[in-house]
Amino acid sequence: MTLLTSRRKYMRTALAKAQERAGKGFWPDAAVARTEFHLSQILRQTDKDSAEADGLAAKARSVLSRLLPFDPLDGVAEEDEIAMFDHLQPVFGGRFTGTSLLKYVV
Repeated sequence: MTLLTSRRKYMRTALAKAQERAGKGFWPDAAVARTEFHLSQILRQTDKDSAEADGLAAKARSVLSRLLPFDPLDGVAEEDEIAMFDHLQPVFGGRFTGTSLLKYVV
């Protein structure tokens, strides 16, 4: 099993859990959208057919466009989508979700 295949399997499992928990109100929309966006990037790297990747990315971006106006992020390029997803992650559980924002605050 290649590293990308292993990551893809892990992300699919994480996405399934996120979707299940989101339905129960356990995980917020931003967390599920971030997972979907990450999975779309992995699928895009590993699959020749990117229809699933495109669908996941579009769904995630719709959540991003819905939530970002409530907590705008100045100084971050629109193309740096993962930084925007990281910005929207709740920290109430004591969990930091990524390092993509660090280049904007350091």
